[in-house]
Amino acid sequence: MIHQRLRQLRLARGMTLDDLAEATGRIVTRQAISKYEHGQAQPSPAVLQRLAQALGVRTSALLDSRDVPIELIAYRKRASLSKRQQEQMAALAHEALRDRLYLQELIGEPARLDVPLFEYAITSLDDAEQAAADLRTRWELGSAPIADLTDTLEDHGLHVIALAAVDGFDGVAAIARAEDGAPLAAAVIGKRSHDGARWRMNLAHELAHLVVQPQDDLNEEQVAFRFAAALLAPANDLRHHIGEYRNHLHLDELLLLKRHFGMSIQALLYRMQTLGIINQRLYRSLMIELSERGWRTAEPEPLPLEEPLWLRRATLRALAEELIDPAEASRLLGEAAPEPTERAVSEGRCRYLLRQPLEARHAALAEQAAAAADLYNVPATIASEVVTSEHA
Repeated sequence: MIHQRLRQLRLARGMTLDDLAEATGRIVTRQAISKYEHGQAQPSPAVLQRLAQALGVRTSALLDSRDVPIELIAYRKRASLSKRQQEQMAALAHEALRDRLYLQELIGEPARLDVPLFEYAITSLDDAEQAAADLRTRWELGSAPIADLTDTLEDHGLHVIALAAVDGFDGVAAIARAEDGAPLAAAVIGKRSHDGARWRMNLAHELAHLVVQPQDDLNEEQVAFRFAAALLAPANDLRHHIGEYRNHLHLDELLLLKRHFGMSIQALLYRMQTLGIINQRLYRSLMIELSERGWRTAEPEPLPLEEPLWLRRATLRALAEELIDPAEASRLLGEAAPEPTERAVSEGRCRYLLRQPLEARHAALAEQAAAAADLYNVPATIASEVVTSEHA
């Protein structure tokens, strides 16, 4: 399984074969790495350790034999993304969901996915509107704006993942399946944004790709946007706040609606035009005004970014129960984990090591031995000085 993990981690880091060879100090060539990734050769323990260091993971991460099929759904990307960037984003999404599955299994949290995967057959855009209303009813959300969409999705068993992605990537949905095809977990993955309104729309859009099935050659992106807009701003509630039909709109009024519904001004205007609240002429006029003000690229009064909480909660739980060590917790969180006591660190490392598979334990011990090699290569004169000083 080394070949699969090596390639996945290299792509997630955005590294070419040459980049990885360079990061190892050229102790291995790009040709050799290519053979490792294709399963045509196996790296020696020393090379394996250097590869792990270059990728920023433990050696045991490359020996991890767990392989859960993960399917990316409706990967949204723009034409400006290169093939390498597309591969990197797909690998990052795969790794992020893989980490969450690992944590879910580690803490013994049962899979709880209250999401109607691909349940809504969509033959028209009006069907997408109805699907959003049906999901709101199923999740008992009422007709008011969703205060925290991220929290709502996590409450219903979805993993919400924020990526610091390259320009041109908006989001992707993912499903992990068991050997029999049954879903183990699902995720909505979006690009971090300075404006929480865009983040919410991205999540709702990716949720759409998980629950709808467009029919009759309908444009999937149009269906997803209609579903997302209807989920965030139900037609009746929007009309209640703005009226059945409008000939004029004030920009300050739009800013208030942005705060209320948690949607960007541009998305709200498109929603109003779709529902016939404003006509095409007024829609075009307002969009031109937004462009002139520079609001098409950076809207004023950005909303706070909703933060996913499941990963932090699960990681801290695993750390407290000594199922992972602080270094692993820091890797999962992407930041320094809270510092435990010195005794807890020592005991936790021992328990963590004992819980690992035999192959992973051997790799960890070999890594520690290599790190301590200098202690056993002390020149004789220095060793004599140490002995003398200790017995002085």
